[in-house]
Amino acid sequence: MTEPASLFGKLLLAKKGPRESGATRPSAPKEPPIDARSDGTPNQTDQRSVLEGRRATFKKARAAWVAVKAKAESDLERVKDGARMQYLADAEQFPKIENGCKAIDAILDRLDDELRDTLDQYASTSLADTAKLQALAISASSVLDRYIRYVDSDPLLKAVDHKEFADVLVHAPIVKALTTLRRALA
Repeated sequence: MTEPASLFGKLLLAKKGPRESGATRPSAPKEPPIDARSDGTPNQTDQRSVLEGRRATFKKARAAWVAVKAKAESDLERVKDGARMQYLADAEQFPKIENGCKAIDAILDRLDDELRDTLDQYASTSLADTAKLQALAISASSVLDRYIRYVDSDPLLKAVDHKEFADVLVHAPIVKALTTLRRALA
C-alpha cells in the first residue's frame, strides 16, 4: 500500500503525538447573583435557590460530558481498528499506523477524568460551604479551559471527523459538550 492521501491518514502515520497549545489564563466562573433584602443583607432563600439551580446545571453538563467522552473512547477504538485493518498487509506502513494509534490513545489521556471528578465534588459539597463551592467551580473552569485548548489545537483529533478509517464523529461532539460545560460554568 502507499501513503494515504488524506490529512488524517498522514497525521496517523506521523511519528509525533498530539501537541498542546500554550497556556492561557483560565476564566473564573461568575458568582451567582444574590438578591438582597431591603436592609441590604442577602436573602438566604434566594441565594440557596441560585446555588441549587447552579448545582443542577453542573450535574446535567457533567452527565453530557461523561456520555460524550465514553462515546469518543469507543469511536476512537473503531478508528484504530479501521486503520489497522486497512494497513494490516502493508509491512512498511503498519508500524507507522501502530505509532499513530498510540497518538490516538494520547487523546483520551489528555481528556482525563479530572473535570468529571471536580464536578462530582462540587455536586456533593454542602451548599452552605460557599468557599469550597467557589474553589471547586474555579478548579473545574481551569480544567475545562485546558481541555478546550487541547481540543482546539490537536490536528489528529480534528482529522478523525474526516471518517477515513471509521464512520465516526469525535471532535465535533467533544467541542459541543465542552461548549455546553463552559456555559454551565459561566
